Amino acid sequence: MYRVLIVDDDKLARKGLISIVPWEECGFTVVGDVANGALALDFIEQNEVDLAVVDLAMPVLCGLDFIRECKLRRPEIKYVVLSSHESFDYIQKALRLGVCDYISKLQLDQEDCAEIFRRIASQMDSRATAESSPRESKKELIDGFCDEISALHCIYNREEMEVLRERTAAAQLNEIERYRLLLHMLRTVSQSFEVHLSEDDFDFHASQMEWMPQMREKLIDSIRRQENNQRIESLILVAADYILEHLTENELKTEDAADSISMSRSYFSTSFKKYTGFSVNGFIRKERVELAKKMVRENYSLSFSEVSYRVGYRDEKYFAKVFQLREGITFSEYKRALSDK
Repeated sequence: MYRVLIVDDDKLARKGLISIVPWEECGFTVVGDVANGALALDFIEQNEVDLAVVDLAMPVLCGLDFIRECKLRRPEIKYVVLSSHESFDYIQKALRLGVCDYISKLQLDQEDCAEIFRRIASQMDSRATAESSPRESKKELIDGFCDEISALHCIYNREEMEVLRERTAAAQLNEIERYRLLLHMLRTVSQSFEVHLSEDDFDFHASQMEWMPQMREKLIDSIRRQENNQRIESLILVAADYILEHLTENELKTEDAADSISMSRSYFSTSFKKYTGFSVNGFIRKERVELAKKMVRENYSLSFSEVSYRVGYRDEKYFAKVFQLREGITFSEYKRALSDK
């Protein structure tokens, strides 16, 4: 568990954030909350902290000054900035200090918070792997990768699979270690989905681990070709793929995905959350935001209205809220950040 310190002069805001985020589910535990940057500096001198969630506007010592000073004292601590109405230029100053992410304090609900902090935990995991101590044995490292594969979330979520691929590539595994991971994923696929794939179809020699996302796609194709595969794990994977195929359709609903695998809506919703880590609607929103980001990266001239329509939303105001809650910034701010790179 990563240890979190909440720094905000608004006591209600601190308690609200602590109560609304399912911290343990996201890989965190809150070890303290204080009212300003000065108190936070005292706290980190006496306590171990991995992540500080910091309000930008505070008395005594503001968020930016706290981060600057804290980086001198405890350079290993990561940061997430809380913002409400600060200007984007002010937030950019925080980003230049190397914060992990920033989130809006406005209109956050439990599901959106869970998605945001789950993503932050994934980023921290990725950094921890790249910066892991030489003293950490390769066996422990590979065992961790195997545990992630066994949990199946990377099979259901393309982004998590890509993060895992990047982390394993950064670990610079030798061929024997890469082969062990390949065999473990093949075994996991066989046991969980009753699909038997051949190791000859995947190049474990490749250091960038391209075979990982390739196996996910081959697994989906194989399940679709099987008429009698009724394992719940397989059905949920098919349903997740159905959502991706119909993502841009405005009328896409939970019952559509449930109907695609002939399952009741209530049982489907519960099972989908269990295996993917997201509610059905949360999964749809996540994928639509990722698609919107991809579209604007490939065609910067696209307007928000065009992107909203293309990813399946007819209500631009609603998608604007979805995008900001998911990414912590507005669509226009995201485009502006792209232009600054």
